[in-house]
Amino acid sequence: MKVFESKFSKEELNPVIDVIKKGDLGFGPNVLEFETKFKSFSNKKHNIATNSASASAFMIFAYLKEKYGVCDVYTPSLGFASPAWAAKHFGHNIIWVDVNDNLLFDCRDYLNKRRDENQPVVMPILYGGVSNIDGWDLEGDEIVVVDSAHCVTPTIKCDFSFFSFHPYKPICSSDGGMISTDDLEATDYFRNYRNFGRVSINGSYNITQEGFKFYMNNLNATIALVSIKKYKKDLEIRKENYLDLCYAGLNDVLPHDDNSSYYFATRIKEEGANEFNEHYALARHYPLLHKTKYYNSKVRLPNTELLHNKIINLPLWTHL
Repeated sequence: MKVFESKFSKEELNPVIDVIKKGDLGFGPNVLEFETKFKSFSNKKHNIATNSASASAFMIFAYLKEKYGVCDVYTPSLGFASPAWAAKHFGHNIIWVDVNDNLLFDCRDYLNKRRDENQPVVMPILYGGVSNIDGWDLEGDEIVVVDSAHCVTPTIKCDFSFFSFHPYKPICSSDGGMISTDDLEATDYFRNYRNFGRVSINGSYNITQEGFKFYMNNLNATIALVSIKKYKKDLEIRKENYLDLCYAGLNDVLPHDDNSSYYFATRIKEEGANEFNEHYALARHYPLLHKTKYYNSKVRLPNTELLHNKIINLPLWTHL
C-alpha cells in the first residue's frame, strides 16, 4: 500500500494541458507564480524553486561551505539519503543525533555531542509532516537547516528550510523542490546556482559562480500550482483519517500538531511491526543512514535503534 498518493481530476489538469499545448515547458511565468504563492506556506521572504529537494539541500550545503568553510552538521540518521550526502559531499562533518520518542531530533543528545571546532549546523527532519519539535532548545549560534520534505507549513524557527514536491508529497509535481529563507545574500546565490551559475547580460550571460541545472521548469510549476489549490481540501481528509485512527483506540500513534501536513501517521508497535508492514506492504521510512555501507558509522543511537523496528507508517490519503 502506498504511504501517499496524489490524484487530479480532468478539470484540475486543464492548466497543465494548456501549458503543454502552448509549448511553455521549460522557462515560463508559472515558476515565479508558484514561488510567490508558496510564501504563505513557508512564511519566509524568499522562496527559490528547484527541480528537487535533493538539489535544494545540495545548494544549501554548497553555500554554507563557501561562506563558513567546513561545518559540523548534526542530523538524525532516520532520514532520506540525499541531504546528509550533500553535506558530506561538500566536506562537512556529519554528526549523527539520536531521536526522541516521537522520532524527532533530540536536542539533549545534540547538546551532549556538540563540539565547538566549526560552525554548528543543525538539520532536524519534520518526520511524518509535523511542523515543529517540542523541546526545541539550542545554544543560539547554530545555523538551522530544516528538512521539511514531509511538511509544507513548518513553524520551527530556522535559517533555511527545503521542501519536496515529489509526486507523493502533500504539494506535488512530477518532481520539484524549494528553498525558503529570509537571507537575501543566500537567495541571490541560490538563484544563480540553480541556473548553472549564470547571470544574464545584454542578451547573453556571464558565469559568476558555481552552479548546475537545478531550476524548476514551467511545466512542473504548473502542476504544483494545481496541487497547491487542492492542498487545504486534501489536508482535511488526511487530518480526519488521522483522528479516526486515534478515536479507534490506537494509543501508539505519534502526535501531530495544528500546522502539520499530516503526511502519514506513525505507530510505534511494541511487537509485530515487521509482520504488520509485510502483510500490508507498507514501507518503513527510512533505513538508518548511519548503518548503511556508505556511512558505516560506529556511533550508537540508542533510541533510534530501539524504535526503528517498531515503526509502522500508515497512509492518511485514503481511509483505512
